[in-house]
Amino acid sequence: MVTMTEAPSATEPSIKRVLVVDDHPAVSLALRLAFRLDGRFAVTDSAATGAEGLRKLAGQDAVLLDLHLPDMVGPDMVSAFRALGCGVPLILHSAADDTPSVDAVREMVDAVVLKSRVDDVLAALTRLTGA
Repeated sequence: MVTMTEAPSATEPSIKRVLVVDDHPAVSLALRLAFRLDGRFAVTDSAATGAEGLRKLAGQDAVLLDLHLPDMVGPDMVSAFRALGCGVPLILHSAADDTPSVDAVREMVDAVVLKSRVDDVLAALTRLTGA
């Protein structure tokens, strides 16, 4: 008989809560699956706009933030998350890491990781959340 175990709940103290702010739903879905396999993190919420992400920021252990959202971009967006984030680590989750747009915010975020490198996402989350 095969039994299935349920994925860890994001409310368990050992699971770190991650907000994904990206206007492409597939990004959040892919991260949910990767985090479930890893077991230390959970996408507890996602947002397609900066304003929605700011509303959902409370209670998160980290934020994965796309640089180009429909309503916010660049340094102004990162500053808004910093102002409300109360020290929550901000990880820029980008398709490229060597563009002028990324360079403009590199010093404002805690890490920059490529969307195509899930292992780097996990490493940054581990380093910044202590998981």
